[in-house]
Amino acid sequence: MLREWMLRCPLLLEAAGGFVWSERLRDVVITALLSMVPTFEGRYAITIMLGMGMPAGFAYALAVICSTLPMPFILLLLRPVLDWFYTLPIRPVRRFAAWLERRSARKRRKMHAGKGKGVRGWLGRWLSEETLELIGLYIFVALPLPGTGCWTGSAVATLFEMPRLKSAIAILLGNCTACALMCAGTLGVFSFL
Repeated sequence: MLREWMLRCPLLLEAAGGFVWSERLRDVVITALLSMVPTFEGRYAITIMLGMGMPAGFAYALAVICSTLPMPFILLLLRPVLDWFYTLPIRPVRRFAAWLERRSARKRRKMHAGKGKGVRGWLGRWLSEETLELIGLYIFVALPLPGTGCWTGSAVATLFEMPRLKSAIAILLGNCTACALMCAGTLGVFSFL
């Protein structure tokens, strides 16, 4: 049944000649799980997938889907987990939660303090603060650098108390962009520049 589904999927038909699915299913599962690991995520798993000879369309789709899977859980559960930390009798855990809250509040205040300067001030004439935060979140997730990505972007959105649905859309678009950049870079699209 799995083989029939794989033959009907257009992304998988692309690999009919070079990638033997029945022999490489284990590798596909491993790279799918690697796409869900924090800081590694789909942006780096995509290079491994393409290196194994997976078709680019399938590698891109798998990386985006698998690296986006943890996002809703982080957006929905990080705040209750932090609140639960405050109830624990373990002092270092409570202190960590308080430190995290203070640090995120300080970062957000600092982010809004530069109002009227540079690009932020120029864009601030036409866009609301919430829209600017969402654009910043998108750019943060879209940069394929270590420490940026869906996990960190979801944590930032939760700690900055950004709207969940809009944050999820910005994170998803940023993840799609980051995976596309890594896919293009791995395939050598930028080599002619």
